[in-house]
Amino acid sequence: MSHLKSLHQKEGRVYVDRLMMSGSIFYVGGRTKFSDDNNLYTLECTPRSEAISLNIFNKPLPPGSKNCFVFTGYQITEEQVKQWLQGCAPKPPVKKENYTKFSLSAKEKELLKMQASAEKLPEGWFYNGSHYVSMMDGKKMEHPLFDDIVQKFINQKNEEIKLFNQRIDGAKVSSLFNGS
Repeated sequence: MSHLKSLHQKEGRVYVDRLMMSGSIFYVGGRTKFSDDNNLYTLECTPRSEAISLNIFNKPLPPGSKNCFVFTGYQITEEQVKQWLQGCAPKPPVKKENYTKFSLSAKEKELLKMQASAEKLPEGWFYNGSHYVSMMDGKKMEHPLFDDIVQKFINQKNEEIKLFNQRIDGAKVSSLFNGS
């Protein structure tokens, strides 16, 4: 029993030592309003366990009182709090990669095959029920214009991606704190 007690005390101490690391934020609490809502909320957060509580604050505020937050931790600095808050802000969207014929999904390939099957066959080609056949080029499993249709689809997708990436380049990514 005494061995179990000493082990418990030893393990408990290791846990406390890990919690007491410099710069650790244990608890954040306060009240605030959100830009898209007129209600006042109380917010409580325990960053280590990622537990968050958000409730409407129903009590009247004293005149002149403002929104506030209290950060509880061990040897935390203003810069660490700013970094933590900046990490909570939405991240800017990531640029998309251009499409290639290798990045097409199986579903997209099937849709393109169906689209190709509806296209008129080029001069000298016919479909025998299982293959596309040409006296000059032999037989193929895919429509003779399939590669052209795929390339047209890829070009259209890449144009959409180009516009998306241009919007990201033009978007201003700002810090929550001026001069940070």
